[in-house]
Amino acid sequence: RSCQCGDNLTAISCAHQQLHSFPQPLPGNTEELDVSFNSIDSIPSLGARRLIKITLCHNHVNVILRGTFAHANLLQSLDLSHNCLASLAADDLDGLESLRNLDLSWNDLRKLERYAFHRVPNLKTLKLSGNLLKYVDSSWFKNLDILEELEVRAIGAYNLAADAFVLAPRLHVIDLSENDFTDVPSALGSARNLRILTMDQNPIVNLSRTSLSGARNLEELHLSHMTRLESVDKGSLWNMRRLALVNMSNNVRLKVISDSAFQWIKSPVLKLLVTNNSLQTLDYAFSGLCYAGLLNLDGNPWLCNCQLLWMRGCNATQDLRCSGPPPLVGRAIRHVKPSEMSCPLSQRLLQRFEETASNKLVLATVGVCALSVTLAAGVCICRGRRRRLPKDPRYSAVHYSHVTPKNDAL
Repeated sequence: RSCQCGDNLTAISCAHQQLHSFPQPLPGNTEELDVSFNSIDSIPSLGARRLIKITLCHNHVNVILRGTFAHANLLQSLDLSHNCLASLAADDLDGLESLRNLDLSWNDLRKLERYAFHRVPNLKTLKLSGNLLKYVDSSWFKNLDILEELEVRAIGAYNLAADAFVLAPRLHVIDLSENDFTDVPSALGSARNLRILTMDQNPIVNLSRTSLSGARNLEELHLSHMTRLESVDKGSLWNMRRLALVNMSNNVRLKVISDSAFQWIKSPVLKLLVTNNSLQTLDYAFSGLCYAGLLNLDGNPWLCNCQLLWMRGCNATQDLRCSGPPPLVGRAIRHVKPSEMSCPLSQRLLQRFEETASNKLVLATVGVCALSVTLAAGVCICRGRRRRLPKDPRYSAVHYSHVTPKNDAL
């Protein structure tokens, strides 16, 4: 077994070499070192080297000795994922002033000291997934003014402090997947520039009007593989004028997406992925996305009745097949005749009522307002006339007199 060396020894790969210790000595001009998938349990002091990237994932590293990186001031990428680190002290990363990417995922970290990352002020990507931290502490982000991406999947978190991200003003990508959140945490409002949020595999049952109140500047939202999600209610995604992509796929219980979940007029071009859910119907309000090719509806058990007539002419639904009613099972929606996509009379009447109810309500409201104004005006006029009538009783009676016209002499 031997390591593989690149041109001029600038890149060395010792992956899968059954190493128990860090390879020594390293050529002075080595910039990239890969020692992944070995049995290395400690990292020696790296000394003054030109290393830019170290990949140490899938080893047995259980501690970072103070001074290990004291002279690694050129290092930009450090992958320590899938090791055995149980703690991280505030000065363990001393010397890594140039570090851009740090991966500590899938270690045994249960607690991080306050200001654990204050020695890496140029960090842009931080990955802490798979550690049983159970929380996110705002002190972690002290001195991380340019941090852009944070991955904290599967850390057992179920709540966030209100100021969790206030010290990371440029943070715009957060991954909170595989945690125990029962709603989208309002603390996301402390990430003022958040643009991409991933919350796959969380036990959220319902997305309500207030769920995303702290994340109105999102451009992408990912809510997939959520085994408990059942509905997306009216107003859930309102006032999100930058939203361009929503992925709500592989949610086995998701049956309802309200036609008013989005503010269609105020939204930008939106791509909506709702594949492999339990949707049987979808309102005509989504037809605009469908005709524009921005809607993916594959893998849902569609009930082909009058409510889905709009799907027949949409390119995005050409491969969709009916799961009901029984006579239409297995047939492509685009090949089903309109006459076959019928609804019971009661359902058609209800649908027609729902389509016109809002208009009728508006007209009725306008009519009531107009009638009220007319009545009020009439009352005011009558009162005004009464005030102008004289109070002398002599004028309470009406007298008539007979006038005999005179005939002028010719």
